[in-house]
Amino acid sequence: MLSVKPAGLRHGGCDYRSVVSVTRWTATRTRQFSSRQRLQPGRKIENHFCGMLAALGAVMIAVSEITTFEELANLRITWRELWEKTPNASFVQSWDWFRSYWRTYGDKQELRVLLVTLRTKPIGIVPLVTRHVETSLGTASVLSWPKNTFVPFYGAIGPHPAATLSTAFSHVRKTPRNWKALELPQIDEFGRDNLRTNNALRNARLKPLRIGAVAHPVVEMTDCWDDYMGSRNMSGRMDFIQSEKVIEHCGPISFHRWRPAGGIVGATDRRWDLFRVLEGIRRDVKGRGRRDDCELAVMKDAHSAAVDAGVVEFCSLTVSGRPAACAYNYRTGSRLENVFLGARQEYGDAALNCLLGHMVRDSFMRDDQRIVFHPYDAQRVGTWSNADFTSIAYGHYAKFSPVAQLLKRRRAAEAEDFPVQRPPVKVEVAAEEQAAVSANVPSLKVHAGV
Repeated sequence: MLSVKPAGLRHGGCDYRSVVSVTRWTATRTRQFSSRQRLQPGRKIENHFCGMLAALGAVMIAVSEITTFEELANLRITWRELWEKTPNASFVQSWDWFRSYWRTYGDKQELRVLLVTLRTKPIGIVPLVTRHVETSLGTASVLSWPKNTFVPFYGAIGPHPAATLSTAFSHVRKTPRNWKALELPQIDEFGRDNLRTNNALRNARLKPLRIGAVAHPVVEMTDCWDDYMGSRNMSGRMDFIQSEKVIEHCGPISFHRWRPAGGIVGATDRRWDLFRVLEGIRRDVKGRGRRDDCELAVMKDAHSAAVDAGVVEFCSLTVSGRPAACAYNYRTGSRLENVFLGARQEYGDAALNCLLGHMVRDSFMRDDQRIVFHPYDAQRVGTWSNADFTSIAYGHYAKFSPVAQLLKRRRAAEAEDFPVQRPPVKVEVAAEEQAAVSANVPSLKVHAGV
């Protein structure tokens, strides 16, 4: 719970000489403000309170801009402490990932990280960069999150994201504008973000526009493996059976999963041999599912830190001891975020389908909750997906800038290129039919790593 102590302030007959908590008084005021702010009722109090928090201004809250990496490196301990307190934090929000990101993209972008402090105590970080996007009318300067195609969500770092975002974007609006567009993709609008980013932009009078929405295929593991397979349609289950038979003709298959516990328990083996397997399989992957050289460089540079933090895992399917397919995931508790998925061209989709089947089954055994895949993998994940997760992109463009308005139109067109994966319809299968399919499902040999 956020507590503030603005000395000597008076508002509405209340004395703030003592410590003021976000309690009954705040709830009463936010209900009054919500009608004027047109905020959705029922949202958390912090969303309503962020406007008041920014209005109190320099009395208690301040923003510091960091524009050089050397200066930012001095705050790495603060970043790590705030990341550990961030609700549902992903590895891509960590200092270690951002350091790897900046080593790869730093020469092409400008740094603008906002550190929000409350009475000189850091409460949040908003990592922003300025990218230069070429258009037919010239170059547009775009203020955005770090380029992140690895996971479906990004946002502020710290235990108070609503106050952090509201204060940071108010600062962005008040400072001299050196950008033509503000773009914030990968917003989990009604989930992790809970409308915080939307409300923060509105409070800062930076009206947010939805410039795209992409659907990520998801495997939800709320039931047991048998119930999950029973909910798959007949064609999907038969496809898995046939894929296993095709691969077994090439030799015995085996599934391996390496999930290090992290440096805190001494599990610091980097397993670069597995990463070299990923690099080899990546060369056979075609289309948008293939990571470009810069994305691979970020993954490789951040791999050691991910192992030490215990947030990475590697799944592989081998045929006669030779790698045929692999998946590289980041872990957040019992939730998995797929970063890379691919198979060797000689085995094709059959190896990929087998790998997904083994990986999902093993995740049920480990009590994982969900696996989120990239939108480009919607077709490859196929019927394994039983839900989808939609991330929103917000944008704000200079009204009287032709290059900004052209970029706005381009973003709307690009959003239509993302495949949308809908959850498969649950099919009720007759008992005889289900028994016949179950009898043909080959046993899964699982060799799990430490």
